[in-house]
Amino acid sequence: MMLPPYLRPCCLLALTALATACAPTYELALKPARPTGLFANGHEQALTVADSVEVRLSFVCYEPTRVVFEAEYFNPTRRPLIVDPAAFQYQASRLPAPAAAPDQRAKRPKPLPGDEVTAAVAAASMALPLPPLPPREVSAFDPEPEITSLRERAEREADKAARIDWFGVALSVASIATDVASIGKNETRSQAESRTAIRDAAVTYSAVSAAAKIGHAVAAEVMQQRAANLQEYALRKVTLQPGHEVRGYLYFPRYDAADALVVRAPVGSTMVPLEFAQKRTRR
Repeated sequence: MMLPPYLRPCCLLALTALATACAPTYELALKPARPTGLFANGHEQALTVADSVEVRLSFVCYEPTRVVFEAEYFNPTRRPLIVDPAAFQYQASRLPAPAAAPDQRAKRPKPLPGDEVTAAVAAASMALPLPPLPPREVSAFDPEPEITSLRERAEREADKAARIDWFGVALSVASIATDVASIGKNETRSQAESRTAIRDAAVTYSAVSAAAKIGHAVAAEVMQQRAANLQEYALRKVTLQPGHEVRGYLYFPRYDAADALVVRAPVGSTMVPLEFAQKRTRR
């Protein structure tokens, strides 16, 4: 049956939505490329030793745009060691897509629930293009500028939340004044409508202004909490004395389309690799 021309775009949209709804979804996880049997807070750690300094790294969680690791340094030497989160780097890579036979057309893969697949297979199963990976090593986020920026922005938002809205005050005063002035007087229809309009405007503006103040207060609280979390949990630049250890969170950009991540940790003038595999399991 031939569809009328005006219905064809609607059918195309419906088929597209149906295909998207039926696409598989995947659960991501990062683990050391080789099992170590070492765990911290339930997370398996990758381990490397350079110049007698022990470095451990474990995956903690995914944030919307970042991946979070916990780094741990132990310095058994007799010399101090500078640990700087901004000096960490990592390289993302992925496995090539399976090649179809020369005489066969590539088919859309259909992994079963529980199957582990590569980034290329996952993208093909969802009929999505593979996003590019960074061509070179990416540095970890330096928490210090972010902590400073978050505190400054939180202070500005708190100031906006506490600021007196003089226009709103003036509008409320005008509304009250017109109501008081109308007591005991016979108003014309035009005067009554004008007074009602002023009152409605004052009420509406007050509600909008209050909502904006609440929004600024909430934003200030979120930023203050984020700054406090970074200050408490993030790995900060420190001089690690002999016999001491330090641990803290590292933040890198998130690349879901990678199959492997190699984190390079600084130990003196040396960068030592810690390898992770990014697994995606069909839900």
